[in-house]
Amino acid sequence: MLTQNLPDFWDSLYSENKDYWNFKKATPALLKFFEHPSCPKTGSVLVPGAAFGYDAEQWAIKGHDVLAVDFSPTAVDELDRLSRKYKNLKSLDLDLFDLSPKDPKKGGQLFDIIYEYGTFSAIHPGRRDEYFEVWYKMLKDDGIIISLFYPIVNGNTFQGPPHCTSEGELMARLGGIFDVIEKIPAQNSLPDRVGKEEFWILKKII
Repeated sequence: MLTQNLPDFWDSLYSENKDYWNFKKATPALLKFFEHPSCPKTGSVLVPGAAFGYDAEQWAIKGHDVLAVDFSPTAVDELDRLSRKYKNLKSLDLDLFDLSPKDPKKGGQLFDIIYEYGTFSAIHPGRRDEYFEVWYKMLKDDGIIISLFYPIVNGNTFQGPPHCTSEGELMARLGGIFDVIEKIPAQNSLPDRVGKEEFWILKKII
């Protein structure tokens, strides 16, 4: 049985045109966030679970050095295409849980920024703490997480992926690992996501 832990799960959705999360454009809320004073103007960016790389591309256009990671062959093909278009965007075919700052084939560096949108809600909920551990080990001590958490709802009201979350769950899981520096309401969200997503800026607890 295919699960979201396997690249074939995602490739099957792409091949069957069931990639309902794919709006074939950058996230409108991210483009609006770029105007916010809390959005860094410089710095390296890691995008785990980058899919077709629409958001990763926008970070590169802003001038950041970007590493976009995915393990679905269909997605990786698109990321490779973008990496040929932008000198400051690199693609990596890898399960994000295998990222390592010490292995050049698995990321090979620490990042100033980790940008997250959709991956947290796509992975199996049982791996959420593990995902936060990946963030921690790949982020510089003075770096930040920029996460557009979605869908934030009161309780698990529908099956996933995407898997729901809540402010209470996030605070409980982040405690002792990351400090929540700022919460920024998403502006210009896609219509069905209005009120269900929010930018959280996090820093490592050293």
